[in-house]
Amino acid sequence: MLSVCIPVFNYSVEKLVKQLTEQCEKSNIPFEINIFEDGSDDKFVEINKNITNHKNTNHLISQTNIGRSAARNHLANISKFDKLIFLDCDSEIPSDQYIKKYIENSKNHIVCGGTIYLKSQYRKELSLRYKYGIKREMTSAELRNKQPNVSFTTNNFLISKSIFDKIKFREFLKDYGHEDSLFGFELKQNNISIKHIDNPVIHCGLETNKVFLDKSLKAINNLVIIKNNTFIDPAFTNDIRLIRNQRKATKIGLNIFVKLIFNKFEKTIRNHLIKSTNPSLFWFNFYKLAYYTKLVENEKAKIKRH
Repeated sequence: MLSVCIPVFNYSVEKLVKQLTEQCEKSNIPFEINIFEDGSDDKFVEINKNITNHKNTNHLISQTNIGRSAARNHLANISKFDKLIFLDCDSEIPSDQYIKKYIENSKNHIVCGGTIYLKSQYRKELSLRYKYGIKREMTSAELRNKQPNVSFTTNNFLISKSIFDKIKFREFLKDYGHEDSLFGFELKQNNISIKHIDNPVIHCGLETNKVFLDKSLKAINNLVIIKNNTFIDPAFTNDIRLIRNQRKATKIGLNIFVKLIFNKFEKTIRNHLIKSTNPSLFWFNFYKLAYYTKLVENEKAKIKRH
């Protein structure tokens, strides 16, 4: 009945697999747990090698990193049951009812469980990622169901294999960022509804402020790749807040001030976001807006030159 799919990159999943195995066995359902090492370093492959001692667990290893989208597609392709649960490798399950809740809601084609963060996770060097997680990602099912497709995230969801086989993740997206936004949009385009429930995992693998900031900029690069892809419906951009804000700022002439402030204070803002014990999400959003504005204007300049 249930295939649990976990793409892994340089992370120990022993505890996670143990939690999942115990809950699946308790639920008394046919299950498998598929782990895909997507180009992990040898030391992590070695750390994870004993997970096959757990019942119905498969440990698959790719020497090269094929990317987040392709890894998930591969896991779906090799899974043998009709319901798939996708989990990020840096997840921890806080409830012993986690699998049971997904089974109870498995008549729905797609179910998202959500994410939580614990107070004990806070560290100064993780403050930006922690605060962003608390303020932007740790939302109730009631709130997420108001915009179910826009609220879709890839770190913790159940999906029918027949639906996944129809949509799939776009494999031209290899790096971090917005593969979930695009997947949620394409589900909406196919009139496939998403149900959100309160069945969260703890996101344990928080990045340092610098790493998270740089990853957020990479995600914006991904956004530009999606926007420029002729196979993607242009309506996708209407669902992305960053693009809407950039268009609005340009329309009313604020983009000039965004550029001026960014050019003069970029280093100051970046230092604040990286070093502050309580970084401002306003300046985080401004930094992303300015970065995206710069990318858009560079594109326009290239077009004019040609």
